[in-house]
Amino acid sequence: MNDLTPSFERETGQVILETALPAGPAGEAPLVPVPGLDLAFDRADGCLCRVVVAAAGPDGSVVVGDQAAAMLVRLFGADAPGVITDPSGAHALSPEPGLTQTLSSLARLDAARGTSPVPPGSPWWAAEAAELAERAGLPTRARAEAHRALAGLLGQLDGIGTGPAARAALAVAALTADQPAAARLREALEAIGGPSGLPPAAAPPLPGFDVAAEVESLDKDRVRPAGLRWMLDPGLVPEGLFRPGLSPHSDLAVGHEDAYGRVAVEAVLAPGADRGALGRCLARLVDPAVRRVLAQAAFTRTAPDRVRADLQLPFQLDELPETWIEVVQDKLTPVRSARGHRIRRALRWADAALRAERAPAGLAPHSAPGDWATLAATAWDRCRRDWEAAGDTGRATQAARHQAVPQPACLAETLGR
Repeated sequence: MNDLTPSFERETGQVILETALPAGPAGEAPLVPVPGLDLAFDRADGCLCRVVVAAAGPDGSVVVGDQAAAMLVRLFGADAPGVITDPSGAHALSPEPGLTQTLSSLARLDAARGTSPVPPGSPWWAAEAAELAERAGLPTRARAEAHRALAGLLGQLDGIGTGPAARAALAVAALTADQPAAARLREALEAIGGPSGLPPAAAPPLPGFDVAAEVESLDKDRVRPAGLRWMLDPGLVPEGLFRPGLSPHSDLAVGHEDAYGRVAVEAVLAPGADRGALGRCLARLVDPAVRRVLAQAAFTRTAPDRVRADLQLPFQLDELPETWIEVVQDKLTPVRSARGHRIRRALRWADAALRAERAPAGLAPHSAPGDWATLAATAWDRCRRDWEAAGDTGRATQAARHQAVPQPACLAETLGR
């Protein structure tokens, strides 16, 4: 674990504890365990890299709330609140490994949920989060996640065995003991593998992905005009509307139909996608050099789970050195700079690499471990290229030298539902 050194930011009324090195090429996974305390973990290695404490008293003094102070004691020891409230004598603090690891797992689970092909509404995301939050001593978060998971789990118990999924479901039943459905969940779990009955039928799993085909597509990389790039940034669209692919390359399907005509942008909808939210979303072609929208179009459905937007080009694409296709939730969304686009895509490539390292069986049941490993290596290389293009040679080097830190696959992705 890295030590964190505090500093007082008087302008914002915050005490910030940071490690010597910032988060690496995969970026940060944020977590707010209690009000007034923000944590950030490195998504790749899980280390706690920053703590922000709201510490402004009404008279300008340094004051920490009770909940935040209690969590700081658990994280750093009994003298932590004193170190925070007296920045003049501040010294580095070392986080407690066990609690830090649990909080890190919860933060990285939240980050994975936002970019996974498994919809964020899957009850298994909430069940795993409930178990982790309970283990971390966050009762409010644990109960909220458990109630969110309860109803959905009743229809998704077959095939889970007696391992991590069953333990998470039992945790949900215990945390929601006041609900009638909790008794039914316990009964169904007791029936698994026993003679007394069978659990309810599972919801149909997601269509399996083909990792080998993804790798082959990345190797070939479809022909495109010079300078045309794209990505589906989860931060720019409503949560749970579009289903991400295995990598940024397959998040969107982009077809350039002629040199001076139009570009077709296709996306896959997540199960149960909100049609109202889709109606507000736009695909647009932008010039990041001057942050200008060159063309934009709404999406129309071409199949129950697929949508398409046709961008009419105002001029030949090769007239500009770099253009980007992006999807936004409304026309007022600002256009990012070229560097901003590169950074966001580098983080998305790292996210894809981390998922491939976990090789979640439920996403691609027929894919071999070697295919996952190749996808991870390819995604890290693409991540490196984008960090280099963004001018961040340090993170580019880290991406090139990345070595996998063992991390179990998320339950929702292991089960594929």
